[in-house]
Parts: sequence; C-alpha cells; structure tokens
Amino acid sequence: MTLQAVIGSYRVAEKRTVPLKNGQTLLPHWKRAEPRVTAHFVVEDKEEKNFKDCKMVEKFVGTWKMISSDNFDDYMKALGVGFATRQVGNRTKPNLIVTVDDQGTICLKSQSTFKTTEIKFKLNEPFEETTADDRKTRTVVTLENGKLVQKQNWDGKETNIEREITDGKLIAKCIMGDVVAVRTYVKEA
Repeated sequence: MTLQAVIGSYRVAEKRTVPLKNGQTLLPHWKRAEPRVTAHFVVEDKEEKNFKDCKMVEKFVGTWKMISSDNFDDYMKALGVGFATRQVGNRTKPNLIVTVDDQGTICLKSQSTFKTTEIKFKLNEPFEETTADDRKTRTVVTLENGKLVQKQNWDGKETNIEREITDGKLIAKCIMGDVVAVRTYVKEA
C-alpha cells in the first residue's frame, strides 16, 4: 500500500483564479508555471509486516537437539523453581521443535522423556502460558533483530528467553534479572 503526499500544490474548489490579499492572483495548479513537487511515503500494512516476520521465523523451523546447557540451575533458582524440579530440569536435554503454519501461528514444542510442553502463538500477540515448571504466565513473543524474544510475566516478575541462530546452532539465552543461562541446540531435521 502506498500513500502519496503532494507538497507545493494548492487545492482550488472551482476552476478559477483566487485573489490574494497582496493584490496577486493565485492560479489553479494546471495554470501555474512552477512544477508540482510530489513526495512518496510507503506505508507498510500489518499483514505485510506479519508476512515478513513469518519469513524471518522460518530459519528457526525444524527439530533442534540440545547439546549443552550452562548456568540453567541458577536460572531455575532465580525463577523460584524447587529443588526436586531443578534436579530433573538439569538432567533433561529436550528437543525443541519449531513449526509455522499458513496462518502465521508459530508452535514451540519442548519434548523430552520427562515432560513435553507446547505453546502456539502469533508474533506480538500476548497469550496465557503454563510453563514446564507450572508457572502461569502472560507471554508475548516478538521478533527483534533476528531473535525470537519470549517475555513471560507472572506475579510481578519477568523473564526473557532470547532465541537466535548463530553458526547453524540455535542459542537460547534465558534471562532472569542478572542471571543468564545459555542452552545450545543443533538441528536434527
């Protein structure tokens, strides 16, 4: 969609000259000697932006196998996760399955022998999420500088999970305050 703005032309309701206070006469634009100047502004509509964002998300699509997890226990402590759940979380190496459907709905499925969780969402649209550690959060996922940024809010707290593709690997940074855990995945399929 394109919006056009005209600069330097005058609208005249009738096809006649318009007298000005200083005694000069304003001619309609079709009789003026000076050229009209036109500026073009491109207005991006919401559907086009969503389409572009979904194209950017396609690089995340696939099945990703976790190969390393650093500082995840401290991250879970910062979240308030209990000892027993942290022990299981530290031993689990889930696969992350990312899909996008024709409507732009993204699905993130974390699958392990211990637990499988799945969230479905559209970019920039808040939704209710129940996390693997059973927190009930208000979540929104955005695309920022090529990263999928998942922001979870609950009980006045906030955590971010930033996922990006670097050197063919999916890097997930889990951030809670000044605690940062890094989980690295390689693509299986």
